[in-house]
Amino acid sequence: MSSPRLDETGRTYRGAGPRQRQEERRARLVDAAVEVFGTSGYRSATVEKICATAGLTKRYFYESFDDSEALLLAAYASVTDRLRDSVLRGAGDGGADLDARVRGALTAFFRSVADDPRIPRIAFQEVLGVGPEVDAAYRRVTRSFVDAVLVVIGPAVDRAAFPEFHLRTLATGLVGAVLMIAQQWVLSENRQPIETVIASAHTILSAVLGELDPT
Repeated sequence: MSSPRLDETGRTYRGAGPRQRQEERRARLVDAAVEVFGTSGYRSATVEKICATAGLTKRYFYESFDDSEALLLAAYASVTDRLRDSVLRGAGDGGADLDARVRGALTAFFRSVADDPRIPRIAFQEVLGVGPEVDAAYRRVTRSFVDAVLVVIGPAVDRAAFPEFHLRTLATGLVGAVLMIAQQWVLSENRQPIETVIASAHTILSAVLGELDPT
């Protein structure tokens, strides 16, 4: 029996169509971008460095991305998807109790930030001031976190009693508060213990959400 053939990247391609192989190469480039942008920064990165980290040639970079900014957008989506998923998983562990859901969501969020420093660097620093398209992506991501907050608080809130725009405005404010706390925490030279930061964020959210769940 003959062994599976390899392409120049060292990956087997028997049984994998061109689309699948392209998707695999794209994923490797995104992973490499998270590593490079999240450690040495977006502005100092080069296509050559990204490709070397991914173990791919430049022609494969341009197969999936027009330029470095397009790759930054993909890396940003990757890390913020991970953050948002952690929030929803953490909230789900709290069942129907609002306080438990909020505490679980905050704990999961801040632990994700603390466990992988590449995530906050890309999400909170490297995307700032790049250009209009990245700014638009930042706003879309913020709205997606607002949606996540509405999912977290949903089981405990009487939607009929509060207009949707009111809930969304409150959720937007809560997202802004938590993101700012996280940003300042990771940038601090004298970083407070994670439990202290979670408790502070929980205090802010509880004060607001208490108005929605008076029980």
